[in-house]
Amino acid sequence: MQIGITGGAGFIGAALALRLQASGHTVHVIDAFTDYYDVELKLTRAKQLQANGIDVFDGNVHEDLATWCANHSFAALFHLAALPGVPGSLTEPHRYIEDDIAMTVTVLEAARTHGIPHVFFASSSSVYGEQTGALLEQQATGNVMSPYAAAKYSAETFCRTYHNLYDMNVTIFRFFTVYGPSGRPDMALFRFIEQALDGQPLTVFGDPVRDFTYIDDITRGMEQALEAKATGIFNLGANRPESVRDLAAMLSERFNVPVRSAPARIGDVSMTWSNTDAARQTFGYVPSFTLADGIEQMIRWHLERR
Repeated sequence: MQIGITGGAGFIGAALALRLQASGHTVHVIDAFTDYYDVELKLTRAKQLQANGIDVFDGNVHEDLATWCANHSFAALFHLAALPGVPGSLTEPHRYIEDDIAMTVTVLEAARTHGIPHVFFASSSSVYGEQTGALLEQQATGNVMSPYAAAKYSAETFCRTYHNLYDMNVTIFRFFTVYGPSGRPDMALFRFIEQALDGQPLTVFGDPVRDFTYIDDITRGMEQALEAKATGIFNLGANRPESVRDLAAMLSERFNVPVRSAPARIGDVSMTWSNTDAARQTFGYVPSFTLADGIEQMIRWHLERR
């Protein structure tokens, strides 16, 4: 199949592109190479994609998506381009409306206009707000804790609207704390490993618990949903909540650096924990990477990068 991926030079987008290309699909990606984090990291991923025969288009979804879609015959479009992260949404909420809600509508309109049969949308566990326990898809009610979460939840409602209004095949993935090599620098594990290798203290904000999910489990689940032509909303997580403080303590002991405590950040939830029964029953998703193995892969990548 010919597959399009927005945000294809991002962490998850690039990993998905490589997986789908290796499975025999023809993959095209579009990315605006925004500076939310180090652009060089995105450029490095783009070079790896190109080295594997994947077309990378430097373009903005708002302005260039219609032309990009018109030049291809996509059987499916994965929409991963977005402005991520809770802290930025507290200071610039209007940017999140533009890049997380309006951009999603642009993608849905392009799919409708150009007859793309299936849209896959990347959402977030943040849509569940402040809840405890293993979360089922129906437990997201819109009672969220940050503008970022509100934007993702709103974008989901547009996806459901286009499904209902135009009978469009739409799949929504709710990702739970994705980590792995070449990840996002603002995420805790990336930050901890860099700080530890530099001999700096590891700072833990509050006492959060997170369902850390390795990147290969995430992209395998997305590919399984594509193959099964699954529609609906699906959690993709590890089903295994972990204390961020405990992870910091483990890295502290390994690299002989201290751990510092700081107040919980506004907008952050205290726990994420996925119930992935729906994904397992619908397309066979079962997470397989242990956190210990995933962290070792990350440490190796960080050392090689240096």
